Amino acid sequence: MNGAADSAIRALIQKIQPENECQHSIGDGVLRINLKADDLKLWRDTLLGLKEPGNILLACESNRDALDATRLTWVVGAAIRSTSIDSSQGIVPLLSELGVPVDIAKALPGHCPGLGAEITWAFYLERHGWLTASPIIDEQLLSPAITA
Repeated sequence: MNGAADSAIRALIQKIQPENECQHSIGDGVLRINLKADDLKLWRDTLLGLKEPGNILLACESNRDALDATRLTWVVGAAIRSTSIDSSQGIVPLLSELGVPVDIAKALPGHCPGLGAEITWAFYLERHGWLTASPIIDEQLLSPAITA
């Protein structure tokens, strides 16, 4: 990870302590950034277990069909899919195809440092429809407040 992405993630971590999450109202929806230690560990372990990891992890309804033939869903019982995007703007068509409102997808580059480049991000929908995003980062970046 380069210095800019590292600094941006550190700033995000500091900004949302002690809750380790924040919500952004966007249009009629909500984007939730989740930096809770247990969730970050789950995503990191999932990424490490993949044969062909990409820079995006998605909780989808199915892992049998093509990615564009499934929908984003809530994480419990989901098929975790990995893919890659070339830039932060690549997330917009990807998540839009999976059922995420375009206005929320368009807001992601501004809320997810390193998206499409230095940092792998995981996305899933909450049961009530919020889009949740978590960066998959090294434990060294986490402050004692998050890992405690």
